[in-house]
Amino acid sequence: MDADDLEAVIGRGFATLRGAEETSAPAGAEATPGKDSDGYVEVTVDGHGLLTDIVFADDVDELSPEELESAVLEAIQDAHRSTGRPRVRELPDIGDSEVNARARWILGMEEG
Repeated sequence: MDADDLEAVIGRGFATLRGAEETSAPAGAEATPGKDSDGYVEVTVDGHGLLTDIVFADDVDELSPEELESAVLEAIQDAHRSTGRPRVRELPDIGDSEVNARARWILGMEEG
């Protein structure tokens, strides 16, 4: 994946999120930033916990795809933690899958 591919993927994601912005956020909810521990990725989530912005450091191209994935997920997890919203305790039964494992990790229900 090169920078153009990543930009296209992110662009489609933001288009989807713009559609979601029509719903109202919980009272008192504001945009909350988060970042990964190495400073490669900074994100912002809205009052719903939806990703609204993502910024990559100039040297993000040094990361492998797996490292980039981990950095993005860590930044999102940091933002969710900073919202002060209660942690989700249960997820619907979607089976034992990588998606389920990642969702649990992002929500702080399991260690990565």
